[in-house]
Amino acid sequence: MATCPPHEHIVNHPDVPYPHKTWDVPNTDLMKLLELSERLPLDGEITPVMALKIIRMHERFYELTAENFELLKDELKAKIRCYGFGAVLEEFEVRDALSNVFATKLESCTAFA
Repeated sequence: MATCPPHEHIVNHPDVPYPHKTWDVPNTDLMKLLELSERLPLDGEITPVMALKIIRMHERFYELTAENFELLKDELKAKIRCYGFGAVLEEFEVRDALSNVFATKLESCTAFA
């Protein structure tokens, strides 16, 4: 199983390689995975790669910071379910999480105004 290094490892040991291998998936492979997942009859649910597409296609995607992605991750990870064939979540939950992140960005901007 592949895994990403936890934030603590990166902060505390930036020069030490994480002992577990992480995936390096080319964009073409992600697109193939997206194509295959779109064939599944999910009835309002989406796969993680479909959620990534929604996030990346958002008109304000390029405004997202690493901190914003952490907020998205924290909000969505509790909403993911696994049915044995893979993970899914509700499409509206991804859109709601994005709206919440951008609302937080707006609040922090207006707080300084």
